[in-house]
Amino acid sequence: MNIDMHSHFMPKELADYISKHEEKLGTKIIDINGKPFVKHKEGSQYPFFDGFHDINTKLEDMKKMRLDHAVLSVNPGTFFYWVDAQSALDTSKICNDWVSEVVKNDPEHFSGMATLPMQDIDLSLKELDRSHNELGLNSVEIGPVINDEYLDEKKYLSFFEYCETNNILVMLHPYYISTKPGYPRYFNTNLICNVHETNLAINAMIFGGIFEKFPKLKVLCSHGGGNFPYQLGRLMHGFEVRPEPKVNISKSPENYLGGLYFDTIVFWTPALQFLVDNFGTDKVVVGTDYPYDMGDMNPIDSIEALRLTTQERKMISEINATNLLNDRF
Repeated sequence: MNIDMHSHFMPKELADYISKHEEKLGTKIIDINGKPFVKHKEGSQYPFFDGFHDINTKLEDMKKMRLDHAVLSVNPGTFFYWVDAQSALDTSKICNDWVSEVVKNDPEHFSGMATLPMQDIDLSLKELDRSHNELGLNSVEIGPVINDEYLDEKKYLSFFEYCETNNILVMLHPYYISTKPGYPRYFNTNLICNVHETNLAINAMIFGGIFEKFPKLKVLCSHGGGNFPYQLGRLMHGFEVRPEPKVNISKSPENYLGGLYFDTIVFWTPALQFLVDNFGTDKVVVGTDYPYDMGDMNPIDSIEALRLTTQERKMISEINATNLLNDRF
């Protein structure tokens, strides 16, 4: 079985909610050449893909990609961390209810991740509890940097504690609805800033003591972990020679990697081989970023290009994912 741990959705019910609440969400569903697009007032726009919401389209595309199962996470452009918390809770509930129903109707092919109004941690914890205990969702997708706040802020400790206690996988996925300052050209908000923010998140969680406080916490880092895996040595050196990295942790950064997992979306065989060789075949899972154009639509080809044994390929394509998904299988 080949399992995609990084596949996105956006329900029609959410599009309908957006259309009714354009002003407070700062988002519209518009028509471009006869096709629906999601448009944010800050400037970002993208297609409302059939693959976001149409199950038959998803299944057909999964077959083309040689995938047997997909773990569905919401389109990060609709995290809505930047609007009032109650509206973000409303959109989160729409998404969580939808993906739970999809999983209930077809557990053979789908699992689901919750989404939360992370600008309000109390509301997030209530919705996470509902999603986990009532809807059966065993994982959650959040942004790596939330409204310019890093994940080592004290306000997030209760969230990580809940996830560790209940064995809930946390997936880090960057988001943006406009060009980020400092990245104005060449699509660099996506190409560079996205992976940089994942690096910032892992850095904050290690040096901020999150993994020391919650050693059983499991975190899936999208896009191959951003820049982090390839500059770990710099963090280790910094811990040795500087006082600042020692403020919240007692050991060098390489001692806090046990809960980190990475998807395969790096688009370059040498980089993926490095990730597997240095972090282990037990720490890497398949990802596509479906249905975006910046996704890997040939993920099994990416794995088959690596120098691995048959068992190691099976670990990446199936075994690691089933372990992370707890009792879904």
